[in-house]
Amino acid sequence: MKKQLLAILTFLICGFAAKAQTILGVDVYHGDDPITWSSAKNAGYVFAWCKASQGTAYTDPQFSTNMSSGVTAGEVMGAYDFADPENNTGSAEANYFISVAGSYIKAGFLPPVLDLEDPSSGPSLSSSFTGAQLTAWVQLWFTTVQNATGVAPMIYTDGNYANYLSSSLNKYGLWIADPDGSTTVAPGPTYLGSWTTWEFKQYSWTANVPGLASSPNSDADVFNGDTAAFHKLIGPSTPPPPPVCNTIYAPLPYTTSFENTWAYDSCAQVDQRLPDLYWKSSIGGTSPGGNDYWHRDDYTGGDWSAPTSGAYSPTASKGTYSARFHNSPAVAASTGTLDLYIDLSPAGTKTISFDYIHNETSPSPFAFDVMLSTDGGKTFPTTLLSIPALVDTWTTQSVTTTATSATGVIRFIATDKGNADVGIDNLSITNGPSGINEPSDISDFIVYPNPNNGTFNVFTKRNVTERSQLEIFNALGQQVYSGIISPGNTQVNMNVTANGLYFYRITNMSGDKLLNEGKLVLQR
Repeated sequence: MKKQLLAILTFLICGFAAKAQTILGVDVYHGDDPITWSSAKNAGYVFAWCKASQGTAYTDPQFSTNMSSGVTAGEVMGAYDFADPENNTGSAEANYFISVAGSYIKAGFLPPVLDLEDPSSGPSLSSSFTGAQLTAWVQLWFTTVQNATGVAPMIYTDGNYANYLSSSLNKYGLWIADPDGSTTVAPGPTYLGSWTTWEFKQYSWTANVPGLASSPNSDADVFNGDTAAFHKLIGPSTPPPPPVCNTIYAPLPYTTSFENTWAYDSCAQVDQRLPDLYWKSSIGGTSPGGNDYWHRDDYTGGDWSAPTSGAYSPTASKGTYSARFHNSPAVAASTGTLDLYIDLSPAGTKTISFDYIHNETSPSPFAFDVMLSTDGGKTFPTTLLSIPALVDTWTTQSVTTTATSATGVIRFIATDKGNADVGIDNLSITNGPSGINEPSDISDFIVYPNPNNGTFNVFTKRNVTERSQLEIFNALGQQVYSGIISPGNTQVNMNVTANGLYFYRITNMSGDKLLNEGKLVLQR
């Protein structure tokens, strides 16, 4: 990083002097390709913003290529998101943008930008939103991006929307669209709305930029400042320390169906991307106000360049979204992990249950494992469950552990190569009463029939002469029944409708002595 920034700064200091410190650049999307970045740089266009995303489902197909090629050519690069407030919330769109462009939002790069303009078709933004509503949407996008990356974003817009937005946004940098053809004439004050200055001006939509296939109809921009100001904008030569890696252990019981928005995870050690729309877990990374239960390391490389490839159907077993491990086009033997940090310190048998899908027969290599760490993720000595490749419909998987650790980590790890994606959904980790076991032959209490339809009997042996107390819990640890067991035979009606696994506990009437416990299976 130091070498790259040193080269950038050296070029800026030496190269801009001959141009009286007029710092020029371009903004591009896939329609400008192919691009020969060295030609653009040699012609004096030394910075560039590339379109990364639009809304919450579209990634510019040339974004990664343009960013990497531009960096290689020595350009100062940055990413922008084309705003789609009519179809998305500000936070959801910001998180998708971060998932696409997050690795380029740091020192040595241009600030991230929200491109706020009317859509190419449909109603204008000003007809759909009041100024206050549109301001609130933009502010939420800004806040989400800055909280996740530590970098203050900028806005690109024209004079109409600069005047339409509230003054609360003028603390963010302004990139103003004013294609008058001049790199030296500043936009008039009334064109800036509540802003008193501007950082960049888009001075042309018809520029002849060497290296861009779109020339002579390319977008060109100028920076409002000298090299020192530009150095300050792109960041110091020594990158700032990364965001604090927060780790919070979820309490038992824990459930999720992956319906919320995942924020950028500062704890990941390798590249990470938001897996399209199907991984939406919010509780992770440095999400503002969130609980950092989840962390992840995604596949490296261009793993999400084809987000529709390998998709399964339906997209969830519960709700709308699921956690999706993208196999296509990840390289053979690459891995993706989702780690749930969870407090397993309470005694008892913990049941881990989730729905799973992978509709492909025996790709090689392939593995999906559920692993356990009791030392905060330092080691994973225990494999709780391994799932075969082909499970062509959403199917519930479950496994138990009696491990006790306040720093437990449950790892879900997929190893490629396959062509069909892997999904998990409807996850729950519950803890039954301490030391749950099936009733033994010498038990003083016999529960029958089991499985049952919700009505069953508790039979006590002759040596039981006093009444006792029966409690029944669902898989979430919630009590669903409480009643009295009399000596002899007592019929119990649970009065619950949900099939599944339940836990019962029989104690003396004062509740301070455990007499029997076990599992019940309800099947109607």
